[in-house]
Amino acid sequence: MRKAVKLGYTTILPNLALSNDEGRLLVMWGEPRSTTPPPTFHTMAFTNRLAILAGGLGGLGCATGKLLHAHGAKLALLYAPAEAERLQPTVAETYGYQNTSEAGDSIKGYACDITSPDSVSEAFSAIAQDNVAFPAMLVNAAGYVNLTALETFPPEDALKHYVINLFGPTLTGQAFARMYIERKKAEGEGKAAPGRIVNIASQAAHVALWHHGPYCASKAGLIGLSKCMASEWGPHGITTNTISPGPIMTEMGKKAWSDPAAREEYLKSVPTGSFADPDEVARIVHFLCEDKAKSINGNDVRLDGGFTIR
Repeated sequence: MRKAVKLGYTTILPNLALSNDEGRLLVMWGEPRSTTPPPTFHTMAFTNRLAILAGGLGGLGCATGKLLHAHGAKLALLYAPAEAERLQPTVAETYGYQNTSEAGDSIKGYACDITSPDSVSEAFSAIAQDNVAFPAMLVNAAGYVNLTALETFPPEDALKHYVINLFGPTLTGQAFARMYIERKKAEGEGKAAPGRIVNIASQAAHVALWHHGPYCASKAGLIGLSKCMASEWGPHGITTNTISPGPIMTEMGKKAWSDPAAREEYLKSVPTGSFADPDEVARIVHFLCEDKAKSINGNDVRLDGGFTIR
């Protein structure tokens, strides 16, 4: 039987639980019974908010979109025009709707070449015109990587890394900030949801990886850019943070690391001895987008199993 005593002060001891029972403060040994349900992660925290996902049809985009949507967010999926045929199958497989028509205002797709100022402008104009919910979140999950020795790296391929991985988030970030600031003014001070930008960087931003020259440079640049976004847009109510994953086991990641010997050799340098999965990234994005994460701004979260602490 558990014993309870009245306390005039609070003491923290191992295996001690406090509860408010009939207006009295009680201390109980063992497992307490509480009439208050514990807080749960599965809330509708993002109801009436729009999350814009660049790279919305990719592995990270799908995992992130699925989690945000499950917690109330409406989604604007930005995809490369060449990926148009993947939109409907992805919506069906990831979100359980037959297509975007069935999803209605909950999920909409927008063809967008994030490296083109005109294309980004058109996509964000369409999002603003549809006006399905307050534009509260932007997740830049699109990316490109190709491995080649640095001295022979084709200039056009190096430029492709910089344009997709750095210039693209610059354009989408600018478009989102303009949209958010304008809508916030229209909503009125104190009524708008907080703004959140999460840019997916990489462990390659922090260490030199063999044959990853332009990729390392582009992701390091993305972290620098994100800090500037955090500094300039923070006063407007927008926080900006980055996540630096190691290899992620998306479908593309599984193909890239299909060689068991290569996987084993790489994991020797990872203290946890494992790869991350897309859901881990999604959960961090969710946390950074929460209202209570208001003071996390200009930070980078490394999701690499400890690889970069070597």
